[in-house]
This record gives sequence, structure tokens and C-alpha cells, in this order.
Amino acid sequence: MITIIKYTFKEMLKKRAFLLASLLSLLYLSIYAFGLSRIFERPSDSIYDIIFQSEILSAGLFFANLIVAFLVVLTSVNAISGEIESGTIYSILSKPIKRYELVLGKFIGLSIMIVLYSSIMFLSVVGLNIWFGSKISFGWDNILKGLFFFDLGPIVFLALIIASSSIFSTINTGIIAIMAYGIALVGGVLEQIGTAIQQSQVSAFGLKSGESLINAGIITSLILPTDVIYRKMTAELLTQSSGISFMMTQGLFGGMSQPSIYMFIYIFFYVVFLLYYGVKRFSQRDL
Repeated sequence: MITIIKYTFKEMLKKRAFLLASLLSLLYLSIYAFGLSRIFERPSDSIYDIIFQSEILSAGLFFANLIVAFLVVLTSVNAISGEIESGTIYSILSKPIKRYELVLGKFIGLSIMIVLYSSIMFLSVVGLNIWFGSKISFGWDNILKGLFFFDLGPIVFLALIIASSSIFSTINTGIIAIMAYGIALVGGVLEQIGTAIQQSQVSAFGLKSGESLINAGIITSLILPTDVIYRKMTAELLTQSSGISFMMTQGLFGGMSQPSIYMFIYIFFYVVFLLYYGVKRFSQRDL
């Protein structure tokens, strides 16, 4: 399995998709840094400016998260199916390598690279906000917890893609990945809107509509829980040691609705099941 991990790691570095995603990331961070330089031109310590700064940070992390997801799809959608379609799977399996080692080795190798890439994106966005004078007080516990959840989302997404690539063709895997991520994203937005409606308590009809939207968000998070992980990340990052939390002020980029501990138990078994099912189906697949 170690051989597969090393092979996958090196293979990913050579892919044009990785180079493309890296260039897009540099472009994004440059534009984001330019925007921050203009936003922070006028220093202020008012609570309204600090809330606005937290919104800018959340928006930056939101789009950084999308770029990481873009990288996950481009680099892993053909992880197993591509080897089968190109015929290289025969030379790989002719060596003393079992099929489950191939699937798990691909997953671990891609996970290492994605975690490194994701961590750089997260620390860059947070670091740029600190560099340009953000008044949000970040403790090391805020940053480390936020980093953990920012990295966790792409790993869960990767598990779905690896399992799909072990069963379906590259095209079908890409469709499944993009559709699942889109559904999770839309569901997360609907859940935030539903929570905002419930908190406003405008009317009994509004409360009922809010509950329906929240339920829709919960259902979509069961299909792919990447969005709820992102909401948890914003909560951990923007909850200050003093107890002050900015997560309720972020709108669609924030975390007005937070996942429970049961959701993270579900996420653990979700990843384990996907990898197990992917290995099982690949082991039975007629090559």
C-alpha cells in the first residue's frame, strides 16, 4: 500500500489539473489580498466594522473551500476508473498488490496532498486577514479547530469520489461528484435561510417555511455532509475565547445552523462505509 500512496502522491503533482488549480489559487489569493488592502484602508474598532470583517473572512474561506473542492474533483475523479480505462490497471495488479490496497492507497495518497493544499488555502486566507489588520481576535485553538474542519470537508468529498471511481466510469463519477456537491451546497444555503426565518419569527407561516427549509438542508447533508462541516468550521473559527461569536452575522457564508455531535458520528461511518463499499465493489469488478 505504501507504494500506491507514493505513486499517487507523485502522480498528482504531475497532473495539469493540479497546476491549473494552483494557478487559480494564486490568482484568487492575489485578488482577495487586493480587496483586503482596500477594505482595511480605514482603521476602525467599532463593532459594526468587526462584524463586517468577519463577513469578509467567511466569504474568503467559502470561495477557498470551493477551489479546494474543484481540485478534489479534477485530481481524483479518474483515480481508479482512469487506470481501468487506460489499461494501466493490469500492470499495477500484476504486481503483489491487492485490490483493496489500490483503493485505500489512492485514497490516502490523495488525502495527504489535498490536506496540504487545503491547509495552505485556509492559513493563507486567515493570514491575509491578520496581516491587513483584522480586529477579530484569533486564538490558536480557533485556528487549529477551524483548520481541522476545513480539511475534513474535502476528505469526506474525496471518499465519495474514490468509492464512485471504484464502481463507475470517469464520466459517471464526475457527474455524481458535481451533482452531490451542488446538492449539498444548495441544501446548506436553504438551511441557513430557514434558520434565519425561524429566528426572525415573522409569522406562523414563516416559522413553518423555515422548518421545511431546515429539514431540506438536513436531508441534503446526509447525501454529502461537506456543507455542514464548513458551517462547523466557521463556528469554531469565529467563536472568541470571551464567548462572543460572529457566526450568526455571516448570512449565507456563516453558520446560523450548526450540526450536532450525532452528525459527526454519522460522518465517520459515512466515510468508513464509502471506502468499504468501494473496496468491495472494486474487488468484485470484472476488469
